Amino acid sequence: MGIKSIKNKENIMGILEKKGNVSVSELVPILKVSEFTIRRYLEEMEKEGCLIRIYGGAVKKDKGLSPDFFFGEKAKRHIKEKRMIAEQANSLVKSGETIFLDTGTTTLEIARLLKGSEKNLVVATNSLPVVSELSHIANIRVFVIGGFLRQELMDFAGPFSDKEIENLNFDQAFLGVDAISSEIGLTTTDITTARIEEAVMERSKVINIVADFSKIGKVSLIPYGRIKERKVKIRLITDPRANREELKKMRRAGIEVEIASQKGKEE
Repeated sequence: MGIKSIKNKENIMGILEKKGNVSVSELVPILKVSEFTIRRYLEEMEKEGCLIRIYGGAVKKDKGLSPDFFFGEKAKRHIKEKRMIAEQANSLVKSGETIFLDTGTTTLEIARLLKGSEKNLVVATNSLPVVSELSHIANIRVFVIGGFLRQELMDFAGPFSDKEIENLNFDQAFLGVDAISSEIGLTTTDITTARIEEAVMERSKVINIVADFSKIGKVSLIPYGRIKERKVKIRLITDPRANREELKKMRRAGIEVEIASQKGKEE
């Protein structure tokens, strides 16, 4: 290994020590090498036990992946609020619709409610837990989006998933998020999920963002979705603990807001 490679890896570790995460695109102008070279560095450093690679970058080894990255851990958090949001979302689904449910834990709660309804639906999803919930329900046809299995999130993802979605149409999409703010919009640390959700947004008549209070007004690493630029209806469904000032700003930005504990939109 050359001196330059060693110094570049030291620079990467320095950034991870300060920030906890870093993206490939962020490293290109800093290290003045190609994305291919940076990915090679990250692969080598992961094998050396220095970091953990994620799609599009890496996170600090001793910090590891946040427990929130793993589906089982996410499902345990704010379960009361997620079920309230799911109740509100379920009330918006009409018989005869084709909807998309993403791989989030709140959308899994929506699937559990749909399972007990008599609505005739087509549900498209890349989520294995959603498929499991709906697989034996006679009045719901399930369309499974394929791709590479991500065991940590229990879903299918990747370029094949994006391409498959491009050939579909949805009356409504229900999408979970890592963070949403009035200023930045949707953000995430998971670029693969972001690409899938962007593909779904392009094919949906109504986009429903389902997010509990802990996601409201927050900003994560990677912006996506361009929700302020879209001409279709964008609806945020959240719970009463969400920051009211932030919700007001979202309304002014053109996002419809519904509070899960109330009937219909909050005035």
